[in-house]
Amino acid sequence: MNLLKPITEKYWVLADQVVVSGSAFLTNIMLAKAMGLQEYGKFSIIVMIQLFILSLSMAFSSQVYQVAYPSLPLAGQQKLTPGMLGIQFVTAIMIWIALFGCWSFCQISGFKANYFSHTVLIMAALSTVLYVLQDFLRRVFITKVQGRYAFLIDTITNVLQIVALLVAWYYNLLGQSMAWSIIGLSFLPSVITGIILLKPGNINLSVMRFSWKIQLTKGGWLMGSSLLQWGSGYFFVIAAGWWLGAPALGALRLAQYIFGLLNLLLQAIENYVLPKVAAIQGDMSAYWWKLMRKSLLMIVPILCLLSLFAHDFFRIIGGPEYEQYTFVIYGLSIVYLLITIGYPVRIAIRSLGLNRHYFIGYILSVSAGLLLAPWLIKTWALQGVLAGIFLTQLIMICYWSVILQRKYAILWKSYI
Repeated sequence: MNLLKPITEKYWVLADQVVVSGSAFLTNIMLAKAMGLQEYGKFSIIVMIQLFILSLSMAFSSQVYQVAYPSLPLAGQQKLTPGMLGIQFVTAIMIWIALFGCWSFCQISGFKANYFSHTVLIMAALSTVLYVLQDFLRRVFITKVQGRYAFLIDTITNVLQIVALLVAWYYNLLGQSMAWSIIGLSFLPSVITGIILLKPGNINLSVMRFSWKIQLTKGGWLMGSSLLQWGSGYFFVIAAGWWLGAPALGALRLAQYIFGLLNLLLQAIENYVLPKVAAIQGDMSAYWWKLMRKSLLMIVPILCLLSLFAHDFFRIIGGPEYEQYTFVIYGLSIVYLLITIGYPVRIAIRSLGLNRHYFIGYILSVSAGLLLAPWLIKTWALQGVLAGIFLTQLIMICYWSVILQRKYAILWKSYI
């Protein structure tokens, strides 16, 4: 491991995000081509459920950890890590029980006979539990300035996963059952490796109670925000599938994976910056303006390339039938420009502990989406979906900006 240390921490964080997002992109492109539209659509349903569960887990564990750990004294940090990990084990058991209950319901109702086999449901449940554990470990490593370990465990998972999926595809075995079995089992070695590298110490009721109190104090608004964040991020995607059918949903999801590189950069920025900002004392105005400028310098050239070659991207990755949806990439380019401008605002709200306003921002966003979605989609179809995504993001960013201006005058000072 000593050979890994000379590389600057921020590059380990970026490299880790490259592995995670790049592998997700390759995996989904591979599965979409191997399974076909109908089966890939079913696969995406489970993925969206996974993302929902992950967002809840993050709000009540890793996001709290990222903000609380840097501000605690050494004794508190030594309690927080094993305490949070212990709570994660309990959470993993609860998730498994909940998913098993859903599986039992599907079996009784007959839903599984039409959609998912026993193997798919069981391996998807295993995948979800291990995915949540691994995501927690990687965020802990990043917060503890041990990005090389986050990179290592994510590399183990994704290399195993992609190689196994390629072999299954080569032998024409890559159906839903095989895909979920490979994905679920690929997390196991990295979770074990991550726990060994973390060296959490003694996990007992005392440290778990200590961590639980911090979670209750800091995680309440984040939990509600995560529910709303999931709704804000995926409501229009779900609505597109519901009202416009599978082709429109497929085009939108494919375009979102093409934009995975931007998610990679934005998530890397947040994972690296948030623990740093939480430890800063005093005026942070100049820092936010610098962060916004650097983010735009990274993101805008990529948006220009995606827009310039949008037609070719869709034709090569999705096939000729997707060329008619090229406008989706143009629309998402505008959305991601707005998100990039607003990302420092989002990080400022979180790092300053304004969780109530973070929550309210998502309430406004989701409420606007619920009100506008039927009219936008029925009037302008997929263009209406893109307009809705843009408007809900704009409402949320504007609200957070007003709060920062009123409470800290951050935006005014930054632009001065």
